[in-house]
Amino acid sequence: MNIIMKDGTTDSAGRKLHFYFDGKEWIEKWDDNMDACEMVMENRLQELEPVRNKVLAGQISQLAYHIESKFFNLSLLSSYTKISKRHIKKHLIPENFNQLADDILKKYAFAFGISVEELKKV
Repeated sequence: MNIIMKDGTTDSAGRKLHFYFDGKEWIEKWDDNMDACEMVMENRLQELEPVRNKVLAGQISQLAYHIESKFFNLSLLSSYTKISKRHIKKHLIPENFNQLADDILKKYAFAFGISVEELKKV
């Protein structure tokens, strides 16, 4: 579906009226914070795609995907899990990640707010 957008007028609050054509009809929509959030999340999903592809190709572990998707870095993840950054780097290697004990997987899953089963997937 091709979406065509054309800009319209601006109201007193500085919001801009946008017109979207979704292939069937024109839709009027005012800019608001939710639109900005939606655009940021859409861009973020596009940024995650190369990481996801590397996981699927076996170049990096699922842990790398979840670090990126949850806006973590090694320092933050280390502070949440009490696992050293050096060990986390080792766990980014698929072979090492696949051999992790359940207690370590549970620490990662808890830090990300997901289940261990979700942690093992992308």
